[in-house]
Amino acid sequence: MRTCAGRGTPVPVSSPTSPPRPGVLDWSLLATLVILWGSAYAGTHIGVEVLPPAVLVACRLCIGAFVLGLGCLAMRARLPRLTDYKTWGVLTLIGATGTLLPFLLISIAQKTVPSALAAIYIAAAPLTVAILCHFLVPSERLNLKRAVGVGVGFLGVCLLFAPALSDHGIGATPVVSQLLLLAAAVLYGSTSVMVRMVNPNLHPVAMSCGFVLVAALLSLPLAIQAWPEGGVHLEARHVFAILGLGVLSTGVANLVYVLTIRRVGPVFMSNVGNLAPFWSILVGALAFGEALPATTFAALAILLFGVWLVQRQGAR
Repeated sequence: MRTCAGRGTPVPVSSPTSPPRPGVLDWSLLATLVILWGSAYAGTHIGVEVLPPAVLVACRLCIGAFVLGLGCLAMRARLPRLTDYKTWGVLTLIGATGTLLPFLLISIAQKTVPSALAAIYIAAAPLTVAILCHFLVPSERLNLKRAVGVGVGFLGVCLLFAPALSDHGIGATPVVSQLLLLAAAVLYGSTSVMVRMVNPNLHPVAMSCGFVLVAALLSLPLAIQAWPEGGVHLEARHVFAILGLGVLSTGVANLVYVLTIRRVGPVFMSNVGNLAPFWSILVGALAFGEALPATTFAALAILLFGVWLVQRQGAR
């Protein structure tokens, strides 16, 4: 089971002993995923300008579930039977804590923090995976080198907090927002452990569709409660942002991820989470004029180095 930090989408895979060498198509698919998942934070930045976070998340999930449903039809991937309570129970857990809640936390946080900073925090998800697997998966205990990687990664996370703490103090809104982003990264990481409970015979597209569908259904009461009394006025860019989040960053991206991971294996796909923050920084700078302090870039370098150590040792 693998989780891409850029999105947190778990996909059960059976990796070949010697995965094929990635070709031009595979690198193109990787670049597509980096763009789709890295741009999601820009879409959220635009969406929360006019929509409450709960409404934006519900729109994204409902559209994404529809696209994934079409993917299931195209690939003839069947959802679990309604009487398969165990599988649906796990999918509900993943949908609630690994999809809906992180989406909400990120959307709330992005009302006060730059989109690029949100992407950087989510890149820390593999560190959570390593820690949880150490305690819950006997075959994936932390050795010394991986433990060093986790420590280095969290040093980068601490450095991310430094500017907000020094400027505003621990109770300030920017600090709380960054804590929400860190919590979202932890939830994304924990999903990688939860999917181990899913029936391995379930098609990965059906699994993705299942937990996104559950998350969409759970989001509707929250969206109804949060809907503004005066309604909302959407401009064209808001509509495009919402459609982009649902169709591309949630629906199409999951389908591309499944296709690519089946072609070349999960190790190659781990590059997505490492590259997505750089795309998010570029989009944030060009689209919104976001300027991050030098400490943020240093923190990103340290964080990704720690993640690289964890993934490199884990792949051996």
